[in-house]
Amino acid sequence: MFSIGEFARLGTVSVRALRHYDEIGLLRPAKVDPDTGYRGYSAEQLGQLNRIVALKELGLSLAQVRQLLGGITLDELRGMLMLRRAQLEQELEAHKDQLLGVEARLRYIEREGAMPADDIVVKKLPAMGVVVIAEPAPAFGTQDIIPAVNRAEEQFRQLGIRELVKEAGPYFLYYEGEPGTDLMVHLALPVAEPPAELPPPARYIVLPEIKEAAVAVRSGPAANIFPFVYHDLARWADERGYQTLGLGRQVWAHMVDDVSEVSQQVFEIQLPFTRPEATPS
Repeated sequence: MFSIGEFARLGTVSVRALRHYDEIGLLRPAKVDPDTGYRGYSAEQLGQLNRIVALKELGLSLAQVRQLLGGITLDELRGMLMLRRAQLEQELEAHKDQLLGVEARLRYIEREGAMPADDIVVKKLPAMGVVVIAEPAPAFGTQDIIPAVNRAEEQFRQLGIRELVKEAGPYFLYYEGEPGTDLMVHLALPVAEPPAELPPPARYIVLPEIKEAAVAVRSGPAANIFPFVYHDLARWADERGYQTLGLGRQVWAHMVDDVSEVSQQVFEIQLPFTRPEATPS
């Protein structure tokens, strides 16, 4: 038999909580000394206490916990906890992305007014045939774009597109429409020749040549790169009097499957632009 203090320590709860559980009939002591009123608890009650704590951590009120305790099985509780674990893992990943975004914004603010990035080059992008799958996105932020990309990439896998075509380069993204209305994220795979047949919604198109694009290569998590690389490209173009065109392309130059290796990801960002027309002399 354990005293209330010992039982509280073993169950990682407070003595006050145990007294409250007793008062509302949620967890009665195994024994109460009639002379002193001291509460005693048995080792077998640790399992019941663990269930109470587990259900509370799922967000249930003590009244709801009391209703469930009598009828819930261990398998049902295990399933509820596994579902909650998956939800927390998802929330944790979202918070990690938010933290990366905050850190990236801080770094960008710290270097505002400094010279623009010096690794930007100009490239001509030839016309190319691609297999593309498009997904809608509500806005042009990593938290909105990444789910759309994941949906498109999953469709590529499910449809076995890569087995149906002869690849000619890495995946890349391009965009059509306007955020908040009809923004579409296109996941494109360059191919050497038109495929004989494609299952919908995949389709084959030829993207036209882009005469000039400002190009920057960045590595690391997407939240550290976007949208700040576009700020660099826009500043570079503006300082030269060039006019940028659209949202450009994001080439997945090197991607990783292991989330612990995201720092090794490499993106090539291509932003088309036009030069001002020369004034006739």
